[in-house]
Amino acid sequence: MNSVLPIFVYGSLLEGFWNYEQYIRPYEHRIIPAVIKGELYHLPPGYPGLLAGADDIIGAVVYLSTQVYEKALTGLDELEDFYGANDPRNEYERMIVPARVLDEIEKVENVYVYRYVDEQYIKEEGKRLAHGNWRYFMLGRQAE
Repeated sequence: MNSVLPIFVYGSLLEGFWNYEQYIRPYEHRIIPAVIKGELYHLPPGYPGLLAGADDIIGAVVYLSTQVYEKALTGLDELEDFYGANDPRNEYERMIVPARVLDEIEKVENVYVYRYVDEQYIKEEGKRLAHGNWRYFMLGRQAE
């Protein structure tokens, strides 16, 4: 059994995007805007990837109810191609990082986040989003 930790989302799992509808919305949850540290990239297939870094990454902490937690986390692991810690098949690695919850000005020391594994690919093929906000990037693209 996994630890019941909130999950930081920063891309297509954010409310209003396609993966939120399938992987978050069906489960009892609450969402609070939050920030973590990292480097954010938009990848050619149309979704974001996160690397370790010092930029503020804008997203949200999702608190899932304990009754649905394992089922929801299993779905997220499948979506993110996470097969287990350090598995060579992983596209993303699920790890624990600190997050700052914006409306409560507190630190949540333990949140899961999915970090992209292939650093060379992401830096060569991805578009770095120095502002750290994938929603802003996607809304800007739609306006072009």
